[in-house]
Amino acid sequence: MKKLFFLILIFCISLVFSKTVDPEKKQLFQKAGYEMVLTPDKASEVLDYLEKNFKLDHEEQEKLDYLRTKSLFFQNNLTDALKRISDRDEKLPSDILILKKSILYYLGFQGGAVVHKRDNDILFSEQIVNLLSKLKQNPSKNVKQDLIAVSEKAKSGNLTIARENLMYLSDFIADNDNNLLYDSFLKTIADLYKNDIQFQIIYAKYLLNNNKPELAEKLISDFPADSLEQTTNLNLKYAYYQLLIKLYAVKKSTEQYMAAVNKKDLLLKTLNETRFSAKNKWFNIVEENFKNEQQTLVNSRKKILFSIIGIGLLAIILLTIRFFQIRLQVKEYQNFITKISILKEKKAPQPQVISEKTENILLKKLEDFEKTEDFIRSDISLQNLAKNLETNTKYLSETINTHKQKNFNAYINELRIKYIVSKLKDKPVYRSYKIKYLAEESGFSTHSAFAAVFKSVMGMSPANYIQLLKQKEE
Repeated sequence: MKKLFFLILIFCISLVFSKTVDPEKKQLFQKAGYEMVLTPDKASEVLDYLEKNFKLDHEEQEKLDYLRTKSLFFQNNLTDALKRISDRDEKLPSDILILKKSILYYLGFQGGAVVHKRDNDILFSEQIVNLLSKLKQNPSKNVKQDLIAVSEKAKSGNLTIARENLMYLSDFIADNDNNLLYDSFLKTIADLYKNDIQFQIIYAKYLLNNNKPELAEKLISDFPADSLEQTTNLNLKYAYYQLLIKLYAVKKSTEQYMAAVNKKDLLLKTLNETRFSAKNKWFNIVEENFKNEQQTLVNSRKKILFSIIGIGLLAIILLTIRFFQIRLQVKEYQNFITKISILKEKKAPQPQVISEKTENILLKKLEDFEKTEDFIRSDISLQNLAKNLETNTKYLSETINTHKQKNFNAYINELRIKYIVSKLKDKPVYRSYKIKYLAEESGFSTHSAFAAVFKSVMGMSPANYIQLLKQKEE
């Protein structure tokens, strides 16, 4: 049951995601391809019908564009064909890119389009073009193995896309191989394109060039002569007339020979005029593309420049705003400080002036106080000392600040340190006491406060000072 449910689920998913092929649409595409070589005008009509009456997906539209461009090329409408391949290489699909290379080759631009993509069709196209270039450089070079590789790949490749490149290669071999060295290759290619009359014409020419007139004539007799005379594929017609000229020359049929020559010459004039016009058109397209690219580059640089200028101006504006904000804040702060200073001046009590007599009496009392050990009391303060000395805190504080050059706390702490130092010097037993005990003995509430004050007064820690005393005794 589970297996059945699983199969039904897969079937439903395949129905949802599978691409439905319209049989009529498929048939029309096949018909356009079939009509393309001999009657490209009819192929164009089929494509018009397809585009007008059917909704095409992206892949189908791409295929239609390719066939449309090829039909224009075959009808010698090179101007419109060039317009359709004028985009930059990277914007074109692989099939149209290969066709672009073939059309430019036909116009005499041997370099063709620069190919950046690397799919199988592109790679096969490059393989054929490179082999043709090798043969042109050295027609006598034996490339049999290369041709075998090409023919094997052609059997599994896309023959529609590879057609023009294989045709150029086959035509060159037919004109230059006079020893039947590559007969097998041309036969294979002709068989692959058995419904393509142009490849049959090439092979018939190859037979005539290799003194096989009987075989060539037999092959030519099967050609649709009327259709070839009426074909809108002018290059196909031209190749046919060239073939007839060779055949009639071999057969010495003067009248037929002259008729074929006249037709060929008339057609060649049309082809050359169209080709010349197309070359100029392509130069204009390339120049226009170059101008557009330059303009695009200039516009892009302008955008970047304007962006930089805009960002710079914005930064300057923001910095200016920030500068004035900081300046305002500084000004406000200065005003605040000024106001505080004014308030302090208003509130600050006027210092009391101590008479010299009073000051001298207070100094004598402080001297007597220093001789006592009252300063080591933990409850000593400015208030109770002032009370003991029968003065007020302001007089006492001012006297200590003026004559001792320190505040009350520093004054008391220094007396305490001097007291404990005296004990350490005079009574060695103190040197064995713990620092905590020494701190308590001298009136400090904590060990750390004692150590900090001791170091600030004596320039070293209590432990180091005790060690120094011990060393001196030794």
